[in-house]
Amino acid sequence: MGAVEHPDMVGGFADFDAGHRDLVTVTKFNFYGNRIVTASSDHRMKVWDLKDGQWQLTDTWRAHDAEIRDATWNGPFTGQHIGSVGEDMKLKIWQEDVTQPPNSGRRFRSIFRMTAPQRHPFVSMDFRNIDLESWMAAITRDGYLMVMEPVSPDSLADWQPVDQFRVCTAPERGEETSFKVQFHHDPADITHSLVPDSDPKSLSLVVAAMDTVKVYRTDASRRFYHAIELNGHASLVRDISWANGSVRGYDLIASAGKDGLVRIFEVYTASTNQGSQSSNSRKTERRQQQQQSPSTRATSQSGIGNALANRPTSSVSNRQATGDSLFRHSFKQVACIDSKHIDVWQVEFSFAGDSLISSGDDGAVRFWKRSLAGEWLEYAETDLVSQ
Repeated sequence: MGAVEHPDMVGGFADFDAGHRDLVTVTKFNFYGNRIVTASSDHRMKVWDLKDGQWQLTDTWRAHDAEIRDATWNGPFTGQHIGSVGEDMKLKIWQEDVTQPPNSGRRFRSIFRMTAPQRHPFVSMDFRNIDLESWMAAITRDGYLMVMEPVSPDSLADWQPVDQFRVCTAPERGEETSFKVQFHHDPADITHSLVPDSDPKSLSLVVAAMDTVKVYRTDASRRFYHAIELNGHASLVRDISWANGSVRGYDLIASAGKDGLVRIFEVYTASTNQGSQSSNSRKTERRQQQQQSPSTRATSQSGIGNALANRPTSSVSNRQATGDSLFRHSFKQVACIDSKHIDVWQVEFSFAGDSLISSGDDGAVRFWKRSLAGEWLEYAETDLVSQ
C-alpha cells in the first residue's frame, strides 16, 4: 500500500505497508477519518486505527473465500460495522467485538451473510444512515440491484429487501461489465428543501451501469424510480461519486471512465405541481404510520419486505417516475477531465465537494480542485508505484 492522505492533513501523506499478500482492492476511511479498512485479493481484510499520528493494525482476518471486491463502513451511530462482498458470491456484515484482543483474528465477527442471487457475485455495496436507521444497497456483476433494511432497527444481524430490480439489460456472457452503487449521503437532500413535506427518509442512489450513470430516488410509496440518466460516456464507467453539499442548489456527481476521462455533472431538481397537491395526504399518511404501535409497524415492514422478495424481477423499463412523482430532473455535464490515467478506476469527492481524487492503471493518484472560475484543475499528484 502506498500513500494515504488523512482527511485532516493538508498536503501531507502517511505511508504504511498494508502487508496484504496480493493486490489491495479496497481502502476506505470510516466516518471520522480515524479508521481504515483495507481488503485484498488475498481474501483478507484489515482494520487500522490512527494513534499518535501513526496507522496501527488492529486486526487481520480471512473474510471471504475469494477476491474481495468491495468493503465499506456503516455508521457512525450504529456501532462499528463493516460490509464486504467477494467473488465467493457472499455479502457479509462484520461487527467489532471489543472484548477480543487486537490482532487476534477474532476482533470482527460475521453477524450477517447472504448469497448473491442468480449466481452472479456482488461487486459493489454501500450503507445509508438517517438518524439511527440503516439501509444497505448491493449490486451484482450483471446489474441486479438490491436495497435492504434491517428487520429490527436494534440489530444489523437480519435484513429484508426494500426493493430490487435490474438497472439495465443483463450483459452478454463473457462481456466485460462495470457496475457500482452509492447512496447520496448528504443529510440535507435537495428534495427536502424543494418540498419540505416530502418523505424525510427518502433515499437516493447513483449507479454506474456499464457505459452510463443512473440516478434513482424513492417515491411517496418508498419505491425506487429512475429519476435521470447521465449519458454521454464513450466507454465503461468504472466508478462514481456523489458530492455532499446540496445547499449549492444542485447535485454534483462525478464518473470515472475506462477511457481515462473523469466527467462531472450538475443535476438539477425541480418540484412538480403534484408536489403541492399531495402534501396534505402525505402528512396524514405519515401521521397514521407514527400512531401505529411498534409491533404493528414491524409486522407491516416485514410483510412489505417479503412481498418484494417474492415478486418478479423488474427492469429499468418500468422504473420510470410514477404519476404522483414530486420532482423532475435535468442535468448538465460541466467538466470532462483528461485524468492522464490509462484507465480511471476510482474517483471520489472531498467532504466539501470542492476537490476530487482519482486513481488509475498508471499507479498514480491525482488531486483536482475547482477554481473560482468553475474549472477543475490538477493541484497535486503522488506516484504509488514508487512508494
